[in-house]
Amino acid sequence: MTWLQRYKLRNFIKSTLWIVPLLSGVMAVICHRLVWKFDLWAQWQLLGFSLESARSIVGTIGSAMLTFIVFLMSMIFVGLQVAVGQLTPRIIAFVFRNRVIKLSLGIFTFTYMFSLSALGRLENPVPELVVLLTVLFSAISIGVFLYFVDFMGKSLRPISICERLAEGNIKIIETLYPVLLSEEKNNNTLKLFKTEWGVAACTINHAARSGVILAFDGEGLARIATRSNCMIRLIPQVGDFVAIGNPLFSIYGGCLTHDELRQSVAFGAERTIEQDPGFVFRIIVDIAIKALSPAINDPTTAVACIDQLHRLLRRIGERDLGDGKIRDGQGMIRVVFPTPDWEDFVHLTMSEIHHYGADSIQIVRRLRAMLADLLEHLPEQRAPEIRAHLEMLDRSVARNFIDPAERELAMFGDYKGVGGARQYSGDRRSPVGKGGKGDERNYEKQT
Repeated sequence: MTWLQRYKLRNFIKSTLWIVPLLSGVMAVICHRLVWKFDLWAQWQLLGFSLESARSIVGTIGSAMLTFIVFLMSMIFVGLQVAVGQLTPRIIAFVFRNRVIKLSLGIFTFTYMFSLSALGRLENPVPELVVLLTVLFSAISIGVFLYFVDFMGKSLRPISICERLAEGNIKIIETLYPVLLSEEKNNNTLKLFKTEWGVAACTINHAARSGVILAFDGEGLARIATRSNCMIRLIPQVGDFVAIGNPLFSIYGGCLTHDELRQSVAFGAERTIEQDPGFVFRIIVDIAIKALSPAINDPTTAVACIDQLHRLLRRIGERDLGDGKIRDGQGMIRVVFPTPDWEDFVHLTMSEIHHYGADSIQIVRRLRAMLADLLEHLPEQRAPEIRAHLEMLDRSVARNFIDPAERELAMFGDYKGVGGARQYSGDRRSPVGKGGKGDERNYEKQT
């Protein structure tokens, strides 16, 4: 099985909702068969059920489980419609990957299929162990149903969605960028591989269906390049849309065909987070700017989104984001691919939220608190971009807050937007308090 086939299979299993219920139904039929045979052998007399009462109980449980399954699916799709309308359509794929939803549906399906199998084999003598297990599975299903209702009510809130997205993205960041930032690297990847390999011998265009690059097999490309004694450059970045005929690879030191490389790149209709941590930034920013739209006008939700973006920037800012090169055992560059840099993540976080929330005092204060904290705790290499956005924030405050008192209030950062005890003046000094001469001196120095 090729890397592409394994990737597609793994992605299909993760994003498909019906596999777990299907396997649960098959397991229920097998489990009933084993329990029924054991019950016939043991001749258990546990509950003293008559045949009619056993059929009534098992039939009622089967009907109830079918109702639970229908109700659960209705809750999922109604909740999705509400969340998509209020937040962003890009959360649909993450909902169908949720393990709680899959497990709940699997338990209901298991109980339903077990009760149907039991109902079809109820005869004298009554298999009382089968009936008892059906009742127990029904009780478990009721508990799972109550938990699921509570879970759905809490999990579709904006803050819950953003927090889960951030948690998952932190794992991706730690996997893609395992090395902490130690010193500034000024390597120019383009110049370096051109110096080593010269001009590209050939360019391979995309010949399959148009789509977004979901992931690529860097190690597989390096093996192909080593075997052919060449260097492969992946031109688009993961997450970019590639149309038919667009340049996909440049080959240096030799030439390869599209068929040799096509199993090393996965395309799809929508971005995923596996090799694209910027996609989670994009989703959270989309939720924030929708909350800032005039139709919704909910800056507090946008502040909650900035909380998670702040968390992600802290984590990604302390890590070495790599140079986009894969080398062979001798240290020779074999694969080059474009990677996002620190500036990309800061721009993605700041630009649109700042634009749509420029006249909201909550937003400008929360953004300032985030930038001040990043400036204080991240390595000095990250500081120039942070200072540039602080200056843009200062100019924006001067334009949008004409009243001196409002402008002074907007010039201090606040983790809560408005009302927090900790306030930041936007530079490397410690947090400042509310009011007092110290605040006035800080404000005068900034303005």
